Amino acid sequence: MRRSRFAPCAAWAINLRHFDLRHSLRIRIIAVLSAVLALGAVILGFAGWRSASIAAQQAYDRMLSGGAIQIAENVYVQGGVVTLEPPVSTIAALAAYDLVFYKVVDPRGVVVAGYEDLASEAKPEQTRNGVVIEDGLYQEQPVRIATVAKQIEDPAVGGWVTIVLAQTTEARRALARDLTLKALGVIAAMSALALLATSYAVTFALKPLARIEREIVERRPDDLRPLQTEPPVEVRNLVHAIDDFMRRLSDRITLMQRFIADAAHQIRTPLAALDAQVEILSATPPSRQKAVTVARIRERTSELGRLTGQLLDHAMVIHRADAVAMTPIDLNVLAKGVLAAAVPLSLTREVDIAFVPAEPTPIVNGDAVSLREALGNLIDNALKHGARSKLVVSIGADDGRAWIEVADNGGGFAVPPGDVIRPFAKGPHSIGSGLGLAIAAEVARAHKGEIAISREGGTTRVRLLLAT
Repeated sequence: MRRSRFAPCAAWAINLRHFDLRHSLRIRIIAVLSAVLALGAVILGFAGWRSASIAAQQAYDRMLSGGAIQIAENVYVQGGVVTLEPPVSTIAALAAYDLVFYKVVDPRGVVVAGYEDLASEAKPEQTRNGVVIEDGLYQEQPVRIATVAKQIEDPAVGGWVTIVLAQTTEARRALARDLTLKALGVIAAMSALALLATSYAVTFALKPLARIEREIVERRPDDLRPLQTEPPVEVRNLVHAIDDFMRRLSDRITLMQRFIADAAHQIRTPLAALDAQVEILSATPPSRQKAVTVARIRERTSELGRLTGQLLDHAMVIHRADAVAMTPIDLNVLAKGVLAAAVPLSLTREVDIAFVPAEPTPIVNGDAVSLREALGNLIDNALKHGARSKLVVSIGADDGRAWIEVADNGGGFAVPPGDVIRPFAKGPHSIGSGLGLAIAAEVARAHKGEIAISREGGTTRVRLLLAT
């Protein structure tokens, strides 16, 4: 088989995408450290250059000062005239590194030796206290000038002799460059070692993340257990957040699986009954019995429509619990609007409908759509399966909680209050789906509340408690 020549390029592109420079911790850390080391190298290099320049200056200045003093010691008076016996060894030592110039001026101001145009800016009172060193320019070359004065004790001459010694600065600069380059070499070597050590340290430090990645990749899609790899302290909170997310995802998947299983079971029954009625209708000749069968089909179809609608409402409530932002809601306004929309214009029996608002009106943070759905189900449940002649919707609040209560004078629930809020929980002769109270309970939990059911004095009360 012929191998494509573009395969290595494709693999390289995949690796490059995997090694995204913008999102790589390794590259970020190394880049930041490189910038810090580069800045530090510049600062240290400048400091090294300054230190090398000062060290070279001080070393050559000591030699220059010593040379000026040596020349001063070789000045003497002979025949009433100031005379110099040049210290050859001293001048030779200085001249081995740079050009050297000197001048000796007697107390009269006459140059008795050296270069007459060599000048010094040092003041006499300074030179009489010791050697004065300064920068200067001689023969268009930068020089360092050492000036010192020597007092002549001979009464024939009497006064101060000034000795000026100058040396060019090329050797100083060469020494400073050499010291600086050596310092920069050490800095560069240490920086390279630091980068290598950092790269290794980052790779070593990220190994636990690679183990976590490997554990997640090797898992089955349905394995949502907490991660078993012990995370480093720095990413422990991240791993705990992932574990918590997987736990919530597992709970949600379990809830949806149970919901789908229950929904499939509940829908299968009315569909089978509807199919049987259709078969009966097909085999029945035109007669009164056929009208009864059509009525049953209509009833089953209506029941299936209600069940489908409530199943969709249940799924919507579960979804909105985590996906919708909470907003302030006026419970008086919300309950009044839901009550007006939920009560049909005609009922099969006389039922007194009452609404009791709260003063002042409670305000809760919640999802208005979910709360309307929950209250609508409570009212519909009370009208269809509870209220004989009276239904009251009331609003109330106490410390930290508000509630919407639906009360009726029906016969209560055919199953225990603890079971009645489970999906599809209903009595043996109930024709409902058993989802109304389950939807309300889901909405209450999403609002950090609960459903409270009580019966007292022939009145059944279902209270939707909400956190304020």
